[in-house]
Amino acid sequence: MKILFAASEIYPLIKTGGLADVAGALPVALRKKGHDVKLIMPAYQGILEKVAPIQKRINLGNPFGVGDLLLLESHIPANDTPIWLLQCQALYEREDGPYVDKRGVDFADNHIRFAALSWAAATLAANGSLIDWQADILHLNDWQTGFAAAYLESWKTEHIPVVTTVHNLRYNGSFDMDQFPATHLSPELLSMHGMEFYGRFSGLKAGLVYADAVTTVSPTYAQEILTPEYGDGLDGTLRAMQDKLSGILNGVDYDQWSPEKDTLIPHRYNQNSLDQKRLNKLALLKENNLSEDVEQPLFGVISRLTEQKGLDLILEAMPAMLEKGARLIVLGSGDKNLESGYLELQKNYPDQVSVRIGYFEDYSHRIQAGIDALLIPSRFEPCGLTQLYALKYGTLPVVRKTGGLADTVFEEGNRQNGFVFKEASVHSLQEAMERCIACFYDQQSWQERQKNAMSYDYSWEAVTDQWIDLYQTLLSK
Repeated sequence: MKILFAASEIYPLIKTGGLADVAGALPVALRKKGHDVKLIMPAYQGILEKVAPIQKRINLGNPFGVGDLLLLESHIPANDTPIWLLQCQALYEREDGPYVDKRGVDFADNHIRFAALSWAAATLAANGSLIDWQADILHLNDWQTGFAAAYLESWKTEHIPVVTTVHNLRYNGSFDMDQFPATHLSPELLSMHGMEFYGRFSGLKAGLVYADAVTTVSPTYAQEILTPEYGDGLDGTLRAMQDKLSGILNGVDYDQWSPEKDTLIPHRYNQNSLDQKRLNKLALLKENNLSEDVEQPLFGVISRLTEQKGLDLILEAMPAMLEKGARLIVLGSGDKNLESGYLELQKNYPDQVSVRIGYFEDYSHRIQAGIDALLIPSRFEPCGLTQLYALKYGTLPVVRKTGGLADTVFEEGNRQNGFVFKEASVHSLQEAMERCIACFYDQQSWQERQKNAMSYDYSWEAVTDQWIDLYQTLLSK
């Protein structure tokens, strides 16, 4: 099969979250199975330095009145995956992130920036002759590419099947109606059963309504979003399309995330050499100038600092754990009040707490290898990747039972690989952390749970066949 995979971020070129990891790994896994996959993504500032020399340039014209859209053909050197980069200086070449400025405010022209990306993806899907390659499937990801399904719908011609994957329903890409004309989409699409969303228009809703199949990144999340509690205003739309909705769990690239292969950690290890994990713990404690007693539990957080991720719960629960001798290492950024709260916690417990605001890929690997337990008390979690990484590193996750966390972390029966709680409350989180600490002091039980965690296979190879089955089902129709 030939698959055109459209995304707004792709690792290792640019990353703000799990979408980039998926967009960087699933196409590679599909190619390993013999399928022909090409990527399309904006040429943000600095991206051209990270790809192979440009092989071809195609001018798509100036449909949005902001300058010519140029398609640049290249490939990603790390894995040789072909990629088309959409270049438009006015839209994409900015010093800030892909979506927001230095103040964390959405770019005012995001509706045009990602309508243009979507339009280019739809154009390639409908006119393969432009690049001498006709896709069989168009695979869209989140709201930034959801408009592509709307363009194909508005052109009223037969087109290849479209799959839309929802990585996080909360980010629905909705805009004021007075911005709609700039997208050059047909006003016919602005109905309750189309892309209209509570008096606005939504890129994600367009991707849902006009796709032939909709997937989420875990089976449990696919069920949760059918309810008002998790549906973020789209649950009615999703319930009406249950027949085309499914959940396929994200995978992990174990070439990048495995303590046996990881070149970013001080000491490599596996299930049979967990003493090396203790050396990673000691190195991490030293790096952060924390108390170097490896016999005390070390918790970690690698996350966006938001209430969605339950980071306010950790902030309230942690002092009681610190008083019992635990330590905490935090890596993340986000809500300014939460950032300040964690920095204050570090100030109050300088020998037990280390906080770094931001995201540093190398450091995140050292944290996974060095901590004992990873805290993920999310209020909702479409899939979660950090807990999948943690499992492979023998780092036991402490999670709330929701979304992909519920599908991958278990505390009962013979599948025990972490600690699970149900209520999004400080009390429930503290109880789970206390169970975690009690288990930690019983080293035989702890190591059994570690080895159990490390034995789980959440590789892309294990889930890619589900994607192939979905694509083939669509093509057979």
